[in-house]
Amino acid sequence: MDYFSVITAVLAALLALTYWLKQSRPKNYPPGPPGLPFVGHTFSVGSPRRPAATFMKWKAQYGDIFSVKLGGRRMVVLSDIATARRIFQDDNVTGRDQKSLIRTEGSYVPPGAGIIVSNHELWKTHRRFALSTLRDLGMGKNWLEDTILTEVEELCQILRDTKQTPFNPKVKLTNSVSNVICALIFGRRFELNDPKFSRLTGLIAENVSGASVEGLAKTLPFLMWFPNRIRNLIYRARLNRDSLVEFMQEMIAEEANKKDHDSGDVQDYLRAYQREKETGAKTADKETFDDKQLVASLLDLFGAGTETTSTTVLWAFLLMIVNPDIQRKIQEEIDTTVGRDKVLTNSDRARLPYTDAAILEVQRIGSLVPLGGRVNFEETTIDGYTIPKGTSIMINLYGVNRDPRYWKNPEQFDPTRFLDENNKIIKPEGFVPFSVGKRSCPGEALAKMELFLFTANLLRCFTVKLPPGKTLTTEDYVMGVVSAPIPFDVVFIPRTSA
Repeated sequence: MDYFSVITAVLAALLALTYWLKQSRPKNYPPGPPGLPFVGHTFSVGSPRRPAATFMKWKAQYGDIFSVKLGGRRMVVLSDIATARRIFQDDNVTGRDQKSLIRTEGSYVPPGAGIIVSNHELWKTHRRFALSTLRDLGMGKNWLEDTILTEVEELCQILRDTKQTPFNPKVKLTNSVSNVICALIFGRRFELNDPKFSRLTGLIAENVSGASVEGLAKTLPFLMWFPNRIRNLIYRARLNRDSLVEFMQEMIAEEANKKDHDSGDVQDYLRAYQREKETGAKTADKETFDDKQLVASLLDLFGAGTETTSTTVLWAFLLMIVNPDIQRKIQEEIDTTVGRDKVLTNSDRARLPYTDAAILEVQRIGSLVPLGGRVNFEETTIDGYTIPKGTSIMINLYGVNRDPRYWKNPEQFDPTRFLDENNKIIKPEGFVPFSVGKRSCPGEALAKMELFLFTANLLRCFTVKLPPGKTLTTEDYVMGVVSAPIPFDVVFIPRTSA
């Protein structure tokens, strides 16, 4: 062996040793399953895009807190809701991973902008502004309920027009839900058949899928070096990003040109943001109210408020089809308590406990966001374990929603688990559809109202069934950033007046 070969071998060995030391388990770190060199547990998290289900199995072996590695990224998984509630209230554990392959540094919207992935004071300022503005604009006000019911009626007419032919409701349902967000942030709605609007909501759906594979590309960065499906999806998501930014900029320009721009009434989120930017003392917080942060915030609100609610209603359709007896019980409660011909409003919710409980059970079974993640800014301790700073700390919400400690027969769809002996709604400790802690969903109040008004009124108007010869089960779904049923057709059978 010549001198050069020896030097090369020594350097290679030193690099391998350095990598091994860097990748070895830190001192006093949570236990976890054995992983492979370099890739860790990337290829052992179970069937395609169902890591939360695999985490449930590992929880049985390693306990309520264990660790995994995805490439060079460390992750600690929590399966105990009480621990997660405590840890996620800590300001030190409110971070988000800001490394993005979609919102790249060179794009108009930088990776750390907006509400969902921003950190520190930027996040606190704009989350606080979003919560107060959304509350002032609509939470508990009649106009918002009227807006939702307008969309429900429009959707019902479209479903009637299908005349009981098989129909995939996803696009029209997504457009209807998206129009509610448009009313809040833009002060306007779009026609459900508007091709531009349908394309917009389609871009949102595609980017949710892109975000699902982004984690794999970040774990295995070499996937971005050559043509393959993952890289194609990332590139497609970047193009979608640019189209969505362009749409938001058009809406901002439209708002700026309105004649009543100086009106005293703040009628939508966009106008409230512009007013916050233009008025008041020029503090450091105010300086963050710029155009890029506005576009990023609008994208976050639009995306999160559209895909989550519409997908939950799709889960409701799936579960009603699979459990026709429960669908009948809901319809009987509506018929006998309120009446089949009356549009259900939020005030009817307390009178329809079984219907309300069924919607809660849809959220539990669907586990829309299966994993909720944070990053700790500094080293922290969880149940005696030392967690190095910059670790991804995940709560397995899918697992919590199926934890036998909180749910009897957790795989069974049973609305009565949310009802006490007096037929009143109860919320078990393990019910966490909107996550927990300081990063919990800011749109929870709106989502609850939408889910009731859409689901209850659609079941008041229609019986949902599968087309003849088709089958569907609760296992027919994909689990990514959002857990969503695979596309399916539905036959909407109008329920005539009683």
